[in-house]
Amino acid sequence: MSVIQQLFQRFNKPVLVLAIAVATTISIFMSSAIARPPSTYMTAISDWVNVDAGQSASLVWHCPADRGAISSGFQTEGVSGNAFAGFKVINSHPEGYNTWQLRLRNTDDIARNVRIYTICALS
Repeated sequence: MSVIQQLFQRFNKPVLVLAIAVATTISIFMSSAIARPPSTYMTAISDWVNVDAGQSASLVWHCPADRGAISSGFQTEGVSGNAFAGFKVINSHPEGYNTWQLRLRNTDDIARNVRIYTICALS
């Protein structure tokens, strides 16, 4: 015999049903009412930037004002007919409190798109 069936046998059924309904409702509203703190970290992502073959480009991206830039990286977009030699990182560093600069050189044989990802930490 299940726990629920045992409870139904011991207590008045309408009272037990009402108690279960109230407990369920409270648990649903309490879990949705608890405020969650903002995430400590977030990623700010730039738009795609086209870099010609053999050329260098500086990408600068900003975190929101209440967050500091702590790290960065980049993503390249493959192009049909591309040799995929890639990019060489010339430098990567914070530029002020909430800004990151990334300087890249396209070592590929054709133009490629690139975008910067900046990791931002809550102040």
